[in-house]
Amino acid sequence: MFLHIGSSRVVAGEDIIGIFDIRIKDKQCNKEFLQTVKSKADHGNDEVKSFIVTSKYVSYSPIAPITLRKRFQANVLDK
Repeated sequence: MFLHIGSSRVVAGEDIIGIFDIRIKDKQCNKEFLQTVKSKADHGNDEVKSFIVTSKYVSYSPIAPITLRKRFQANVLDK
């Protein structure tokens, strides 16, 4: 199963650890984490609304985290 995260990109569902609101990145511990992990930051000119932590990297998305969570849950329930 794959999750479409916007900007013509998908993430493998089994690799997803968490989906987070971009606004939490301003906390010091989150800043440090995001600076140390590998990032797939190509989100074009879209406003970033969320970031997805996977087992391999962090990816940024122009889609609200609640929408991504609903998509993910819908995909899981379809199986």
